[in-house]
Amino acid sequence: EPKIIENGIYVGEFPLIRFAGDFDFDERRRKIEFDFDMIEILGLIKINLSRKDVAKIGASTGLGSANNEKLADTGRRAFFDWISADDQIATARGGGGGLALWKRVG
Repeated sequence: EPKIIENGIYVGEFPLIRFAGDFDFDERRRKIEFDFDMIEILGLIKINLSRKDVAKIGASTGLGSANNEKLADTGRRAFFDWISADDQIATARGGGGGLALWKRVG
């Protein structure tokens, strides 16, 4: 059974837009590779798309890297290289070079 990753833009706990897809984590290389293949809008409309379509939407809206389109063209997946993580915060470098930060809430 595939592992699922989610990301989105929320107002409080309400998702304006949410992305979901499968992922793999290479513990030795500290790398997570993933594909989003579902977009949900306002919690009401679910749209299943190809990797390439999702990469194109991400790049054109600023929600993803233009590099993800190139990866999709070559059959490779978007990725993050983990820098550090503890019980409060995680940091990683994205495939497009950006720094990603996640903070535990709740």
